[in-house]
Amino acid sequence: MSDEATIEEEADEHPSTTSRPETDTGLLKWSYIFEIVAKQWTVFLVLSIGIAVFLYMSRKKRTVRKDLSSAIKRDHAQRISQASAKPTFYKRE
Repeated sequence: MSDEATIEEEADEHPSTTSRPETDTGLLKWSYIFEIVAKQWTVFLVLSIGIAVFLYMSRKKRTVRKDLSSAIKRDHAQRISQASAKPTFYKRE
């Protein structure tokens, strides 16, 4: 039994070492953030939100381009129709 007591005493003498660095106030703040980011559901959530935002922005850009190109085509068609509808004043008879 005395052997067991000495083993326990030796274990208590050495502070437990962790892989996380410590400061005077405790663990660093970034280690807590790292623990959150390391979880799989958090990574999935962040990637899902990122993909959703990317798809939304792409769709919005495509809609703006489509509207712009249709407006340009419409203006061009109106100019052509106006040019052909104008009477010519200098016709020779």
